[in-house]
Amino acid sequence: MRVLGADLQRGDAAGQLDVSTLVMLDDEGRCVSIRHPQNLLEVAAFVGELSTDEPFLLGVNLPVVMPAKAARNRPVENLIKRRLGHKLPAGGRGALGVTGIGGEALIAGLSAAGHPCLPYPDRDRRQSGIAEIHPALCARALFWERSTGSQAGTQLEREERFRAWTATEYRRRSAGKRAGWADRAVALDRALLTLSPAADGDEVAPGGYDFAPVRTTLAQAGDDETVEKAGSLFDALLIAGTARRYLRSPEACVFLGDREQGYVIMPADGSVRRLALRDAKPSRPRLFPQTSLEDRLKGDAQLRPLDLLAVEGRPRRVEASFDKQPVYEFDNLDEMLWWKHCRHLSGPTLPIEGLQELLVLLQTNDDLLTAATAGNSSQPLRLARSRHRTLSFRFDPPSIWRQRLPTRDGRTYPFRILRAVYETE
Repeated sequence: MRVLGADLQRGDAAGQLDVSTLVMLDDEGRCVSIRHPQNLLEVAAFVGELSTDEPFLLGVNLPVVMPAKAARNRPVENLIKRRLGHKLPAGGRGALGVTGIGGEALIAGLSAAGHPCLPYPDRDRRQSGIAEIHPALCARALFWERSTGSQAGTQLEREERFRAWTATEYRRRSAGKRAGWADRAVALDRALLTLSPAADGDEVAPGGYDFAPVRTTLAQAGDDETVEKAGSLFDALLIAGTARRYLRSPEACVFLGDREQGYVIMPADGSVRRLALRDAKPSRPRLFPQTSLEDRLKGDAQLRPLDLLAVEGRPRRVEASFDKQPVYEFDNLDEMLWWKHCRHLSGPTLPIEGLQELLVLLQTNDDLLTAATAGNSSQPLRLARSRHRTLSFRFDPPSIWRQRLPTRDGRTYPFRILRAVYETE
């Protein structure tokens, strides 16, 4: 698999890029190709030229995966700021026009050029992919690995030291107008000295980062544009080196976030991994295996698939017909039944993960006391899962429900669940 890294900086509203760099590494981590694309079309063309139709992993400093909600910040950026003390540029849809070209546009451009890829790395190295990697965060983690603080003190003390690290500002946008080209050249030189190879004569720094082209470019720098080009090359090599490190030594990296709401990959030793992943709440899956549903409803319901064929990548719809019917009650709310307003009265407890639809038998309080297991002869009613993130159900259709009960009457209604439809893996 070809490993590439791209530092992409937006220039103007027309989609032109500022000083940007695309590099490719060989199997030993050495930089073998350098390109300076002017727009996304050139990025796609250079990727195709360098990859020569082989699978590739392209590391970029763009927000690759963004939630559908038009928020300014993604959850992963809040997570990194809270745990690592590092502030990333806002990468949500609400900030897309400010932070630069989004990863979705890059993926679309690559696909249009005949290079479709996944929005995340393929660990099997069979499909091309893109990895979101931010050079400032990578540099901070690599500085930390070379520092004495990573080896001293307790874990709590190491965490405090890591948060105290400050970024080295060598780029035009981050350093500000007051920093001239000489100031930024010195800052970049310091970063290179910190990450220099362990032994004289080594070309590749520990971890597979090749900064020799940056030293050559920086040695010839005598103006603002050349220093900026050297900084862009340094960032591209940081991105490419981290992408290669993630493929070869995933235990030396950390994958923060998730593939749906946004993620960031960065180098990490044991201390940084514990700091980044501590107190991580296990994400509750939206779906769960069918065997789990069978185990939880064993003896209480009979399961049958609703789909004729199982389609890969799509959840399977399974209907549970209850022999022992669960009985719940709910507070009367207009048009929507919130699960937090429901209470379990008798019968088996209903699993709620993957629950999409209910067929219920509405009862009065007297019915609840006197009804036999066969229930009464009333018409069953349907509750359909709403689109709200909180588990809730719609009275579907509302007109049928209004014939049975007045809305917002302040009363509590019990109901007996006849069937339930789940989506499972």
